[in-house]
Amino acid sequence: MKLAHEFIKLPLRFDISKMQEELAQFSTQAWRGHHEGFPGNSAIPLISVNGQINNDFKGEMLATEALKQSPYLQQVIASFNEVFGRSRLMKLDAGAKVPLHSDINFHWYKRVRIHIPIITDPDVIFHCADKSVHMGAGECWIFDTWKNHQVDNNSNKDRVHLVIDTAGSSAFWQQVSQSFVPWLPKEEGKTKLLSYQSGVTPNILMEKHNAPVVMCPGELEFMISELKQEVSLVNANNNDMAKQLFSILSHFSHDWRRLWSIYGESKAGWNYYHQCRDNAFNKARQSAASLKISNGAAAIDMLAHCIIVPAFSP
Repeated sequence: MKLAHEFIKLPLRFDISKMQEELAQFSTQAWRGHHEGFPGNSAIPLISVNGQINNDFKGEMLATEALKQSPYLQQVIASFNEVFGRSRLMKLDAGAKVPLHSDINFHWYKRVRIHIPIITDPDVIFHCADKSVHMGAGECWIFDTWKNHQVDNNSNKDRVHLVIDTAGSSAFWQQVSQSFVPWLPKEEGKTKLLSYQSGVTPNILMEKHNAPVVMCPGELEFMISELKQEVSLVNANNNDMAKQLFSILSHFSHDWRRLWSIYGESKAGWNYYHQCRDNAFNKARQSAASLKISNGAAAIDMLAHCIIVPAFSP
């Protein structure tokens, strides 16, 4: 998700000892390798599709067995009173790194990743664009996942963060707007500590509806407008190629709305949506591959992962 600043620290603190106590219950075998194969990166799912061990984004989110046996982690997540999607414990081995990348996909375009360090070290440094921070144990941070980011663990111990995904309510974003940005002159305010409450099992709000079978015309038009804005931000882009792409996507959105008016999400229209989507992508791929977006990626990456793939996903 794009943010106003690369890093923002929320005025919240959590019980490090209690989180580390619950973390210690998990065996080495509980950690799963990174879904993109990043060396030294592993995770334990806490909220996932159907509460199973997977890397899926689409479907009803439920607590995994790992979260069910971690009462304080449940309280930490529930304390935000937000609706959460895919969430997990994320480990970065001593000496390892999260390589430079940006999160270009439909899921994270409107979801922020909340990071709460459980085990860390001053030599674990998080980089985002031209800014860098160390996230201290028990703190609460968010960052701009649209920009290029990486993490370096230059310490001799494994780093573990609780990482939880949410779109955020108005109350959440109001809190964010008043939170601490390290390089701005505003001083950091008081933080609120969430203490462990024995015997309390909170209700965690989890996503039930997170990815459409057929994207509604309004959302499709919004994502196309976002792509057009991204392409327009890069002065080096070829104007003729940009105009060609914008024209193709305009036709695509008109045809999509026409189909929606007839079929909505019904299966009777699925073949038509499939044809409409694939036709648009085949026409747009050449121009999109030659254009860049603001984070340096090719426009075709945003077109594919934020528009074409999620537009029709039965």
